[in-house]
This record gives sequence, C-alpha cells and structure tokens, in this order.
Amino acid sequence: MDVNSISIHNATRMVAVGEKAAHDARRTTRWFRVFVIMQVAYALALTLSIDVAGVDYWKAFAPFVLVTLCIWMIAFQYRRTVPRHGLRNMGIAVATWFVLYTLMFDPALQLFGLSSPWWWVLAGVVAVTPILACLFASSRR
Repeated sequence: MDVNSISIHNATRMVAVGEKAAHDARRTTRWFRVFVIMQVAYALALTLSIDVAGVDYWKAFAPFVLVTLCIWMIAFQYRRTVPRHGLRNMGIAVATWFVLYTLMFDPALQLFGLSSPWWWVLAGVVAVTPILACLFASSRR
C-alpha cells in the first residue's frame, strides 16, 4: 500500500503544474475575443458609413473586405488556439450579420422611409448581435 502513495510536496507540485497549464491555455485564447470585437467594430463601421455617413457602397465595402480578410488570415494562423468551433461559429455569425443587414434591415428601413440615423444605428447594432454572441461563447471552458 505504501507504493501507491505520493508525498504532499509532489501532490502540491502536480496541482500547481495543472493550474499553470490551465492559466496558460486561457491566456493563449484571449486573442479570440479581440478578433470578435474587431469583426463587430468593422461590421458596425460598414453599416454606419454606408447608411449614416452616406459613403458609396463599394467604397465602404472594399476596405471592409480587405480588413476582414486580414483579420481572418491572422485567425487562421492561430487556429490551434481557437476555442472549440470558434471559427465555424464566427463564419456563421458573419454570414448571418450580412444577411440580416443586406437582405432584411436595409430594405425594410428604406421601404418604411425611416431615414433617421438612429434607426440605422439600431439596425446596425441588432445586426451585429450574432457576432457578439461568439464573444461570450468563446469564454466557455
């Protein structure tokens, strides 16, 4: 029976190593939250630049696509440290945002003649909520 026992010193050392590994794993995945926030910021900036500032669609869409491609390439470089299903969920969320904004909110607001900037800000904020949902899902362990 004495063979299977470990000393208190070894047990505390093993617990400390496990806690350090868990801390390092959480620190490694923090970049994903920044990635989500950047995607939300650029999506909201596209919405507001087109509908509130009056920028031509293609002049606003081209920089958005360029920046989105850049941050997604960085994300794919660090895909080993992404939370489980993180990139898949982000892809679905960005596609949902695009459909919500382009096919639903934009035509609906134009149809009803709601031209106040506050309606467009509200539509933009509601449209980016699927992307924001990925922020909280990434905090799961």
